[in-house]
Amino acid sequence: MVPMPTACAIDYPDFTFDVISPELPCGVAWLANCFLELNIPVWKPWDIETKNEWQRLAPFHYQYTARQLPWKQTLPALQYLHEYQFNPKHAACFRHQWPLAYENKRQLILFVRDPRDALYSHWRRAKHNDPAFNLTFEAFVHSRYFHYPVSFREYQLLFLQLWKNYLSNYDHLVIRFEDYKADAKQTLKKVLDFISVEAGEDQINRALAHSDFSVLKNIEDRLEKRGLLERRFNYTGTAFEYQQRYTPMMHDCIGSDFDPIYQWLGYTNYADAREQSSPTQVSDKRISDLISAIDPEKDQNSMEQQKQDRFFQQLDSCRHYIRGSLD
Repeated sequence: MVPMPTACAIDYPDFTFDVISPELPCGVAWLANCFLELNIPVWKPWDIETKNEWQRLAPFHYQYTARQLPWKQTLPALQYLHEYQFNPKHAACFRHQWPLAYENKRQLILFVRDPRDALYSHWRRAKHNDPAFNLTFEAFVHSRYFHYPVSFREYQLLFLQLWKNYLSNYDHLVIRFEDYKADAKQTLKKVLDFISVEAGEDQINRALAHSDFSVLKNIEDRLEKRGLLERRFNYTGTAFEYQQRYTPMMHDCIGSDFDPIYQWLGYTNYADAREQSSPTQVSDKRISDLISAIDPEKDQNSMEQQKQDRFFQQLDSCRHYIRGSLD
């Protein structure tokens, strides 16, 4: 259970619904910002403590007091000294929650994106924001996912597969990034109807205008011109970007294991997507990078190699678990 920030607990003893998403880029912040624009509070977003960013002025009436605007590249609705008269009946909980650790029985919105685009987006961010990052896409998807004994590819597969298996236990709604990009207004109305929130056309239009991808991109562009942009999060914001970016080799490194996920979420399967992609010559460097990600130490007699061997034994165990969940 995620506790409410102290300042908010007086009015909101608990959250009223959850928005779950994978940890890789999927556009879910768009929905969070829409909620804020519609006066639906988003306390402690993605488990980040925000109690020091708010001042309670009166019941359900709050002022945002974080002068540095720590959410400016994610939630532009949060403006310094702006006052919010929040909806007393609703409070959103945004998390990257695994279903096996999910104990709530609240309404649940699962926000997803085509895994091919989510992986590509994260790789592109890493390339642009970290000068030391030099992995090809193919090497990246097989590299270790932070502190977990799985790769980036396997994390995405396991997270979505587990939610596919468990989602029927909850009163839920699945929202795809691609649906929001195709028709933002209809997608937002669908969400509001699910959580029983009424909003007029003017309110909805204003929320959509202030939450558009261009707003965040303009913020980052201005920060960059002033030399204040440390990391860029917003690039193209397009749906099905893999259709223009992926080569057959990129499809192959993700493979057909995602096909049950694609079928569940209404995405093109591996074989058809690969057939539509443009071939390209694979350079020796790209092959070398891929080998390095899988076997970074080639000295079989070294202590470092023994550590790597133990790690990959753990990784193989995790792979078996993933395959078992797919059966």
